[in-house]
Amino acid sequence: MKEHLIQSYIAAEQFLAEVPKFTKKNPLEDTKGFYEFIQNCEDGKYCEERLGKIIHVAGTNGKGSVCAYLQSICTKCGYRTGMFTSPHLVTTRERFSINKEILSEEEFVEAFHWLADQVTAYHAIQPDYNPTYFERLFFMGIYVFAKAQIDILILETGLGGRLDTTNIIKNPILTVITEIGMDHMEYLGNTIEKIAAEKAGILKPGVTVIFSDRKKTASAVICKKAEELGCKCYAVSENDYKINEIQKKFIDFSVASRYYDYGRLFIRTTAVYQVENAAIAICASELLKRECGFEKITTASIKIGIEKMYWACRMEEVQPRVFIDGAHNEDGIAAFVQSLRQAPYDTDKKNEFDKRCVLIFSVVKDKQYDKMIEMLCGLSMVTDFVITQIPGERGANLAELRSIFGKCAGKNVRGIYTYEKIEDAVAFGLSIKEKFGRVYIVGSLYLAGIVEDLFASSSGTT
Repeated sequence: MKEHLIQSYIAAEQFLAEVPKFTKKNPLEDTKGFYEFIQNCEDGKYCEERLGKIIHVAGTNGKGSVCAYLQSICTKCGYRTGMFTSPHLVTTRERFSINKEILSEEEFVEAFHWLADQVTAYHAIQPDYNPTYFERLFFMGIYVFAKAQIDILILETGLGGRLDTTNIIKNPILTVITEIGMDHMEYLGNTIEKIAAEKAGILKPGVTVIFSDRKKTASAVICKKAEELGCKCYAVSENDYKINEIQKKFIDFSVASRYYDYGRLFIRTTAVYQVENAAIAICASELLKRECGFEKITTASIKIGIEKMYWACRMEEVQPRVFIDGAHNEDGIAAFVQSLRQAPYDTDKKNEFDKRCVLIFSVVKDKQYDKMIEMLCGLSMVTDFVITQIPGERGANLAELRSIFGKCAGKNVRGIYTYEKIEDAVAFGLSIKEKFGRVYIVGSLYLAGIVEDLFASSSGTT
């Protein structure tokens, strides 16, 4: 196999990027077959029991952030904690982390070669099975986490739930479902109820579920599924948390815990949507302690874990007054808009948003971007829109995006600009920002990742 000849991380990453060209999505039963093969190889060295206690997380928006909050809390408590997430922003290694450290290039290549060996061996039984891109990464994760002897594995689904590769696991200790929204409808269904049913497909008999109670139609679907499977349900709604104050660098909030008094909690962001994600993680942490035997979890470690969590491109200030947000669907943009409207002004500068407020936008073509653009154009503080193109076939047409902005933008907008290259769009946005202006970059995780890499490269970091 070609994989066995690959020696460098760059070559391994390139090979994985080309996998979709020569394989197709496998039926879940076929994926389970390979999973069972791995379970039994090398005397069960990489079986599910060696992966630590699994927390399985699904949802449309916020699931990555909830995973990151949980990892921060569990690591702070002294538990060796693995996390598998997607997508990545800059490097594929981001998808695997242990105690908040991403996988090294050497460890990635080692896992890549191990998987190649297993696929070769399995072809003696099932010669037609070829793992997809996501399957390969998931199975590499099994090797990584089993070898690392972790205590807890926080496992994020891909875009779905019921048919997701990660759903081949058998014995999670908790399941979490974050906010459900209208995204990936071509795969998951065109109503909230259908999408919720797909996400609820990760529920396992008798395993407690914590879920976002933001949309009642979705909650009803989750609760019905939980009742069928005998799962305890814990809903987290807007009634379970309160924002006390939003400052320039943090949000002060409180939660209505069933068990503990946390007093004031802090998250290091101005993204108001992260308060709900933090509240979900707090609820899950309490259940880890009360129901799952993780006694080292304390109120103090939860508070510190919440405050110390870092998750890139979620209203991240990458330079002074320059922010990247990964919002990439209608609900994500709505949350971004809410955060911007509640953003605090500098008290020592009058009318801060009378200065230039530049919004750089791009999107992939399979999103309902007309509605996203309409919401963004409703932001009265934005003075300039800079539109750019996602590279490759997935990017939405630049001229079409420009036309929609032209129809929706208000009279307060000074200009609408288009740049084919993302780096040119960013450079222009920064050039017109002015001293006390702001730049927001939003619309796609692909855009967020590319811009994150641009700023990292310019600062000499990796």
